[in-house]
Amino acid sequence: MMMSSGPFAAEARQQNKSARTRARLMDAAVEVFARDGFEAASVNEIARIAEVANGTFYVHFKDKDAIAVEVAARIGADITDQIDRAMADMDDALERFGFATRQFIAFASSQPQWGWVIIRAGSFLPQMHRQMETHMCADLKRGRAQGQITTEIDAFLVDTIVAMVIAALAARLRGDAGPEAGSRVTELVLNMLDVPPQRAHAVAWQDITLKDLQLPVRPKTIRMPRQT
Repeated sequence: MMMSSGPFAAEARQQNKSARTRARLMDAAVEVFARDGFEAASVNEIARIAEVANGTFYVHFKDKDAIAVEVAARIGADITDQIDRAMADMDDALERFGFATRQFIAFASSQPQWGWVIIRAGSFLPQMHRQMETHMCADLKRGRAQGQITTEIDAFLVDTIVAMVIAALAARLRGDAGPEAGSRVTELVLNMLDVPPQRAHAVAWQDITLKDLQLPVRPKTIRMPRQT
């Protein structure tokens, strides 16, 4: 079934024809990347889903890598920027980490196409995960400055934590974990950082109100094949 609309297309609805076509291609790329993965995705399939000729694709993007980079940058920026704004009044570093982790997993699992693109971006589009790492590193360093984290914060540690959060998101999307996935991985990470167990549990499971992060239009829900 062809995709007639998506979040990028909705955002460009009032723009000129060229911008609308580019946005349709980006929505189509999200659908194909989520379904097939980056390496298996093809320009032909992206153009087909967007209902444009292959030549039209190349008017807007040099190649598959170019559209993948733009899509990944937009998804990563949209999610991290909205989470940052939601935490504007929060100062406690552990609570910021817990909120951001739970909010990220809740939102990405409610938008399965975006969620699977994030998961599959690790090896093909590391810049998407670097956006997450930058924000996470800032909160972890805040925790050290506040005396709540004694573990040294370095690139290896942050990479490991991001991998744990991404694994929790994948489990949530596969149905192997429920809404508690964000709390579970938050507690695991805080335990790994030598936060006292009682405090780690309290932060991970505290009653919080997650924000309804916005896309211009929610992308259609798709059921992804079980990953092995």
